Amino acid sequence: MKRRSYQTDDSWLLSYADLITQLLIFFAMLLAAAQLSRTRMQRIVREINGEVQPESLESIQKELDARIESEGLQELVYTTLTDDGLKVALNSGLVFDSGSATIRLGQLDTVDRMLQTLLPYKEQYAFAVEGHTDSTPLLAGAQYASNWELSTGRANAVRARMENVGVVDEHIRVEGYADTVPLPEPELADLSDVERLARHRRVIVRIY
Repeated sequence: MKRRSYQTDDSWLLSYADLITQLLIFFAMLLAAAQLSRTRMQRIVREINGEVQPESLESIQKELDARIESEGLQELVYTTLTDDGLKVALNSGLVFDSGSATIRLGQLDTVDRMLQTLLPYKEQYAFAVEGHTDSTPLLAGAQYASNWELSTGRANAVRARMENVGVVDEHIRVEGYADTVPLPEPELADLSDVERLARHRRVIVRIY
């Protein structure tokens, strides 16, 4: 009597291993995408589609730059697109008096008009208002104890104007950096010491 031979079909293991590998790749891609900033993701989409999306940060920057140029505000505000988002920098020396966190009356309308440009994107993006100062210590008896309080106070003043034009506070956060985040050296090339200090004094609305 011949004995039966039992053989097992292990071909399913190959399919199973292939499925597990694809799942690992998929979750690795999800993790990598989660760590990408919105700016980088939009750049990838632009490279794939070959065009700038209507509500991308790059598109918003072009709109803001056109507004800045048409109104002759190049000395007051400028934009920079970074991996952290679109930065709209206000020259503190023109917007605020020295040592003050109150926006000059003559600049209120201009600041509001610039901030109103952000309204179409208030639901899609979040905003961080950053206050920065130069490294010069405040004089004794000044309104603010240090550049920390001054930078935060100025950022809060701009935040209040954003709410005034219609950006809800849930989409805004305030950050004060004093002089701890200096500008990159290439942005300060060929500037005098006085101009360097003035460039460091800024309030940035970062769109991300």
